[in-house]
Amino acid sequence: MRYIFEKAVDLTHELHNGMPIYPGDPPPSFVSYATLEKSGVNLTKLTLGSHTGTHIDAPRHFIPDGIGVDQISPNKLIGEAYVADMSSKPIGSGITGQDLRRTLEAKVAEDDIVVVYTGCSEHWGNDSMNSNYTYLTGDAASYLVSKKVRAVGIDFLSVEKFQAPTPIAHKTLLGEGIFIIESLNSATKQFVGKRVLMICLPIKLRNGDGAPSRIISVPISED
Repeated sequence: MRYIFEKAVDLTHELHNGMPIYPGDPPPSFVSYATLEKSGVNLTKLTLGSHTGTHIDAPRHFIPDGIGVDQISPNKLIGEAYVADMSSKPIGSGITGQDLRRTLEAKVAEDDIVVVYTGCSEHWGNDSMNSNYTYLTGDAASYLVSKKVRAVGIDFLSVEKFQAPTPIAHKTLLGEGIFIIESLNSATKQFVGKRVLMICLPIKLRNGDGAPSRIISVPISED
């Protein structure tokens, strides 16, 4: 087995003005602060929420005494992942524990990262999707906890049902120290049913409840 670094794929969305955001989050702004012509240097002023674009949720996001994104151990941010194909679920429906069990059983080991591909990333930029996407139910989150995974990723804005009365998926995962990767891009599709090496690099925001992150997927060869 070897990692094919020369075929690494970026699973990160570009950050830009007008990009999709979770409804109610602060809209990002990227404006020129200085230019080569006027100041001899290009410099951009960034204004954005901690959960803008592709990002990591730290336990602190929902757990009162949870660690911040800056305290997630570096060795936890790089690891092998299995990409589960859940794209057959109707858009807007909840993925159950039984759905995951059928797909993941015997394919996921303790301390793996599990990436859930819903297909919603194919509709990134369609504003009507921002409140109607496929999500994880509470028992799906409990199943992932039972598998003792280190992290859970999904290819849209949130693992949680939009405006859920109780953020059960977040609290179940983050409460067990399982960090969450949200808004992976549609390139995730090419890895469904496969194991990859995932490299997750969040901005080191002090006590951050989350942070925009660069997420890289490296194919694995069985040779």
